[in-house]
Amino acid sequence: MKAETFSKENVRKRFFLPALGLAIFAVWLITVTFELLLFQIAHSFQVPVGTAGLVAAVGSVSGIVAGLLLSILSVRFNHKSFLLMGLLFTCLAALGFFFAPNFNIILITNIGVGTGIAMVSSMAYSLIGEFYPVERRGRAIGWMVASSTLAFVIGAPIIGVIANIGNWRSTMIWFSLPVSLASLFLAFLAIPNKSAEHMLYHKEPFFAGCKQAFSNKSATASLFATMFTVAEGSISFYAVSFFTSKFAISIPMGSIVILVGNILSAAGGVVAGIFVNRIGRKSLGSITGFTAAIFTLTFTFMPNFALSWGLSALRFWFAGMSSTALGSLVIEQIPKFRSAMTSLNVTFINLGMLTASVAGGIALNIYSYQTFALILGSLGVVGTIVWVTLVKDPCKKLKE
Repeated sequence: MKAETFSKENVRKRFFLPALGLAIFAVWLITVTFELLLFQIAHSFQVPVGTAGLVAAVGSVSGIVAGLLLSILSVRFNHKSFLLMGLLFTCLAALGFFFAPNFNIILITNIGVGTGIAMVSSMAYSLIGEFYPVERRGRAIGWMVASSTLAFVIGAPIIGVIANIGNWRSTMIWFSLPVSLASLFLAFLAIPNKSAEHMLYHKEPFFAGCKQAFSNKSATASLFATMFTVAEGSISFYAVSFFTSKFAISIPMGSIVILVGNILSAAGGVVAGIFVNRIGRKSLGSITGFTAAIFTLTFTFMPNFALSWGLSALRFWFAGMSSTALGSLVIEQIPKFRSAMTSLNVTFINLGMLTASVAGGIALNIYSYQTFALILGSLGVVGTIVWVTLVKDPCKKLKE
């Protein structure tokens, strides 16, 4: 009996981080499809690209609602169950997109995508905080950042091939759904039900975590820094559409753009996880976040595809590093209510994406991609200012 228990514990320890990584990978695959094939999806329903981009707004709103609910419910209930529910929402969304007869159903179905990303991302970060010591959390979060970007690295070429053989709907049933189901199975087996930390705090009042977060100036500032930084980072969702519109690149070339950019982002996230304890979460986030914003401000103004793509690719590297630094610092703001903080962080991530999608719907339909990039790049600069001036690093105090 002891040997059987020991074996189960070893399996869980070995596959715990891969299970979280695969879960994050799975919930982002549908977003990869829309980023790569947004132009084609818009054409299939005969709607403008700016209007089709509002799919992201629907996902963001659902993510905001899910994040707010999780910030309340996760104080009391099982974090693993919420993560599994997020994967189930993603499976249902893949089926919904495959069968969607019109663009209105596409918008409704994306509620499942936003909810799935919110539930899986917030609980994955919370579980890392519960089961990993502070000195190992930065590296684990670096792998979570890499997992989301690997969805683009691995997913984009596969989605491109499937779309060329069939169409954008085929990617849902042949790729997104099977990966989500596999992730659901692995997460069920490998992730423990509850940590000692969650058992200790699970009797706190439902709104205790939210009250703590918004009464702490540094914690609140970190949430707003997240919102502005994510809004800036949303330029990547429109990058392929920009290159297609201005430089007439093909679908395979669009896949390469996403592939290269997200390889750099994944590598940046992992590298940041290695060095975050040495450089410091705040310092690393300040430098990389500001640099990414500068590249967003400039890449759409380049005279040719090579220069424009080059700056965009560099932006991915620094954005990956910034994401790891930001995520590592957010989960340390209120350790007692880490799940509430990560859930609120997902809410502000979605607020950032919503801001970007609304700005995109207006700027792309009335003005231009350049105007849109200037808006998002400016928000990234604002995020860096908030990060530098108002956010504190609790881990630095502990070391001192």
